[in-house]
Amino acid sequence: MNLVSGDLYWTNINRIPNKYTYLSEDVNYDVVIVGGGITGALCAYYFAEAGIKVAVVEKNIIGYGSTSASTSILQYEIDNNLIGLKGLVGLDNAVKAFKLCNKAVYDIENIINNLDDKCDFILGQCLYYTNKTADIYMLEQEFELRKQYGFDVEFLDENTAKDKFSFPMKAAIYSRSGAAGINPYRFSHALIDYAVKKGAVVYENTEITNTYSENDGEVLITRNGFKIRAKKILVAQGFEARKYVEKNVAKFTRSFTLVTKPIKDFNGWYNKCIIRDTNKMYTYLRITGDNRVMIGGEDLEVGGERSKVSNLCNEDSVAKEKYKILEDKLRNMFPNIKDIEIEYKFSGLFGETKDSLPYIGVYDDLPNYYFCMGYGSNGIIYNVIGAQLLRDLHLGKNPPELNIFSFNR
Repeated sequence: MNLVSGDLYWTNINRIPNKYTYLSEDVNYDVVIVGGGITGALCAYYFAEAGIKVAVVEKNIIGYGSTSASTSILQYEIDNNLIGLKGLVGLDNAVKAFKLCNKAVYDIENIINNLDDKCDFILGQCLYYTNKTADIYMLEQEFELRKQYGFDVEFLDENTAKDKFSFPMKAAIYSRSGAAGINPYRFSHALIDYAVKKGAVVYENTEITNTYSENDGEVLITRNGFKIRAKKILVAQGFEARKYVEKNVAKFTRSFTLVTKPIKDFNGWYNKCIIRDTNKMYTYLRITGDNRVMIGGEDLEVGGERSKVSNLCNEDSVAKEKYKILEDKLRNMFPNIKDIEIEYKFSGLFGETKDSLPYIGVYDDLPNYYFCMGYGSNGIIYNVIGAQLLRDLHLGKNPPELNIFSFNR
């Protein structure tokens, strides 16, 4: 399957800052993190900082999997709005999930302060809008609920939005906090660099082909036959994490993304905020640290592993059509931005759960495994939460928030 396809922005504009050796001997660790993308990097950061003897094992190059196709939108909002999530998991858990996501944005700010690379991290605002009259009442109710629980929000109607944005909308929730952007590739490497300085070990180009239980721990076997013994295995993979659990945890889609060349003036784009519409298959937009527009969406369900969408190449007519739709949307939304020129086109496979929440914790059949499965548009935010909760779990604290993200929820 093509986890990512096309001309990838992050790995094109950034050189590989650090290279790590492959495993060439039998070793022992307290925790082995399988996966060297943004998920594994965040887990390595928090576990190493806590003094846990940890190793990261990546079958390819650090940050070259799904992380390389991430739009890295950081915000307290999730795929389900607060009203929708309330109907699925109850009001208390819905509010807790939103507040954990809001906290995670500022936790990333705190992490950045510890890193040598600031990774183009920029705090900002976000817009959740509709151009459908039928959605106005829902957005009004959503706004009142968010305001009731302390989120810093403003309601925009058709008229008040005209002064801020060049595209029409019937209503919107403008959030004045709880949003940010970052370069996920540089962030992954900076996190791992920090973890290594704290004692973590990283193995690139080291594929795990088998695992088995032994005494009170697990043994991981690499393709070259070397063994890693560990008390716990932390699964920090996206698509490949499914093979460990029988539960149907996520539906996978291919999402398409365009990135422009740097733009001089963002006329009609208030505060350069993150933008998302209310459509089920929504379109999202953000501005990068070097002033490019990144627009994504037009998701297609993957189907089987041998399906066309699973293995879609960038030159396929389906991909070209999706890119054309996104470019037309961008130009129609911002007619006053005159220097729009598309430079990168790529797509990636991403998972989404029924309630839009991640799976974090222990799976009943695998007591020596931790899972950090940050499926959904809020993947990086979810992985910050997951890394913190799994660290606390490993240290014997048993955080109650794990119930919100449990496999048994």
